Amino acid sequence: MCFTMSLVKERQELEAEFAALFEELSLTSAYGVSGFSHPLWPIIPSEDPRTVRRANWGLIPFWVKTREEAAKIRNMTLNARLETAWKLPSFRSSIGPRRCLAVVDGFFEPHRYGGKSYPFFIYRRDRRPFALGGLYDRWKDPATGRQYASFSVLTVPARDLLERIHNEKLRMPVIIPREQYQQWLDVCLEKGHVESIAASASMDEFTAHPVGPMIYSRKQEGDPSLLQKQWKYGIPSVDELISS
Repeated sequence: MCFTMSLVKERQELEAEFAALFEELSLTSAYGVSGFSHPLWPIIPSEDPRTVRRANWGLIPFWVKTREEAAKIRNMTLNARLETAWKLPSFRSSIGPRRCLAVVDGFFEPHRYGGKSYPFFIYRRDRRPFALGGLYDRWKDPATGRQYASFSVLTVPARDLLERIHNEKLRMPVIIPREQYQQWLDVCLEKGHVESIAASASMDEFTAHPVGPMIYSRKQEGDPSLLQKQWKYGIPSVDELISS
């Protein structure tokens, strides 16, 4: 699954990479932010592919009735399995008309060894930002009338590099190839084409390294040391997982 992401690039670099302008000029570096904090995150929505907007991570479907229900469901919708998104009530109204690109420069997944979890940071070899495939919705708070945009990151079975890292859950986020960003946002795509794009990213362009266990502490969100590449656990099976 994908519950922690990173984005530390400058706004101008991101706008050039995605051919889209930020709706808001401010952009705070996110060195390792948990989805359970429900951060406002930059996404590019299908309804406006030339604009980067912010949405809360943790999708709240439009049909949710109360704040209490919204607070509960968003903890369960940080991710959405692509295989079942077409059927589940939380996602089926969004997977077709409201797909999005979640803008990142890396994400984190745990490797299990000896009954413990060892987190890894996954990113492009050239360190360029990239996009995770997601879906979004808007929910109107009945108490205030205010609208909230929120999103989920789609996941698929892990393969290649991610299969080695995420060796227990065997899942990975959908990574959208750069040349298919606009296709992914096309609301006219049929299910088979959506699934084809979701499976098309080459993992040869990605690498990873272990990071410290502090990534699991929300108290250190935004700390640059979370991405420290020199982190060693003293366990060859973990420290040398990618190079072996």
